Amino acid sequence: MKRFGALLALNDLSFQLRRSEILGIAGPNGAGKSTLLNVCGGSLAPTSGEIILEGERVDGLSPYQMCHRGLGRTFQIPQVFASMSVGENIAVGRMFGGGEADATDIVRFLIDACGLAGRRDERAGKVSLMTRKMIMLAAVLATRPKLVFLDEPLAGLNKDEIQVFMDLISRLRDEMDLTFVVVEHKVRALSLLSDRLMVIHFGRRICLDTPEVVVKDSQVVDVYLGTEFDA
Repeated sequence: MKRFGALLALNDLSFQLRRSEILGIAGPNGAGKSTLLNVCGGSLAPTSGEIILEGERVDGLSPYQMCHRGLGRTFQIPQVFASMSVGENIAVGRMFGGGEADATDIVRFLIDACGLAGRRDERAGKVSLMTRKMIMLAAVLATRPKLVFLDEPLAGLNKDEIQVFMDLISRLRDEMDLTFVVVEHKVRALSLLSDRLMVIHFGRRICLDTPEVVVKDSQVVDVYLGTEFDA
């Protein structure tokens, strides 16, 4: 539960993650999606309840401490060190995660995997939105997380870029044995990407199942998708 004064932003919302799955989270504006990510990531402490990561309580830990427990997060607006190069941004992520900043195998792997090999020396503040998203993702993955929260990673991307990003997430999940939680408004894309889909409304979970089941749920259609949605 998370309360802001009289506002109950998260209300008895619980879920469990399966190792190496991609869980999509969707819901109307104001449903509590960003609050949920902030609570799970350590930016906000829950008012009540527990957050369990690999059998240990982690609620109340800072984002830095969460990182060192194996949790990473990206943001809606890509966060990069604009004056640094693409490669330096990823190396900083490696340092933040407790590793060396030099060209380790994981840094080289992520630069290649995220399609950044030809842009390694470019200034991060001068690249496109898609490239900034890739830099942020690679820097987070350089911390060597086990669980990664992605906050609207497809926002602002065109159709081709969305497909590239989705393919990358699926591939990284398999190659790095990662678990992803993806908050996204693009429900069709999220349905294709996710193993399971959770829809929340007014801080409550209203449905959690496979995408095929969720998009046909009458309550989900009523409060979020509308009758015109066709998965």
